[in-house]
Amino acid sequence: MRAALWSFALLSVSFGLAGCSSAPSYRNEQVPEAIQQICTTEYRFQVTAKRVGQTVAVHLSHEGILEQSEGQVRLAATANEVLGNVLEAIHRVLLSSDDPHGFYLFLVSDPSIPGVYLMLMRYLEDVRRVHVNNITPSEFFSRTILQLQPANPPLTNLNQIAIHDITLEQFLSWQLAKRLQDRLTEHTQQQGLSQMTVGPCIGEFKNGEFAFTLNVLPQTGMTLEDEVVDQIFQEATTLIAKVLSAYHFDRFQAIRLIHPSTGRNLQLPKNQLDIFR
Repeated sequence: MRAALWSFALLSVSFGLAGCSSAPSYRNEQVPEAIQQICTTEYRFQVTAKRVGQTVAVHLSHEGILEQSEGQVRLAATANEVLGNVLEAIHRVLLSSDDPHGFYLFLVSDPSIPGVYLMLMRYLEDVRRVHVNNITPSEFFSRTILQLQPANPPLTNLNQIAIHDITLEQFLSWQLAKRLQDRLTEHTQQQGLSQMTVGPCIGEFKNGEFAFTLNVLPQTGMTLEDEVVDQIFQEATTLIAKVLSAYHFDRFQAIRLIHPSTGRNLQLPKNQLDIFR
């Protein structure tokens, strides 16, 4: 089942700019209840929320927020206002808490389309940075992880999902996997490489190393020339170096690029990434 979610981009920017208080208004242990209360009293939405470490998960079940047509699931035309109000409540509380760090997960399900739910993941520092124009709205959206997830059984409450405290290493590996797929798709189109298809990339952080599997495949019966794979590795390395530098993240030793269809494998130590920034 494919997901068509492009209308969410403008929503993510406009409500990502929700204001934040300079003085703490909520203690950490009050955050889930405060989000639930604002959504209930101000917006008349029933949400559930819970905190695990520095990660806050919020679930909204709302009839008619998703729609399905010809095998595609997309946000309904009325979804922007609903989701925007809940995101505003999440930002207002989290950025006004006594420890406004970490991540949030926003899970959205629709009882009329029970087999899937929408998952949005953000790093709170990114929300703050777009608010003060430190990053652009388009960069902010690139840093947002937005995925349609299968749900069997249907998602009705947060207790059905194991919520884990998200680390920055994990978030960066997932974000970069998404951005690598987008960048390599753009690269193949710009270069006129119609014989190649780009599928979902996989990112993982383990033992001090970022590893990314680049799912770039030739058409059946064709092979990719070494020069083309070299270009893929260069595009990927440049993107990874720039993103890690933008986050000032240096708690790693190396990055590894894996191209399964050719068996090519490239490892670069951290100090060699400087030339790609």
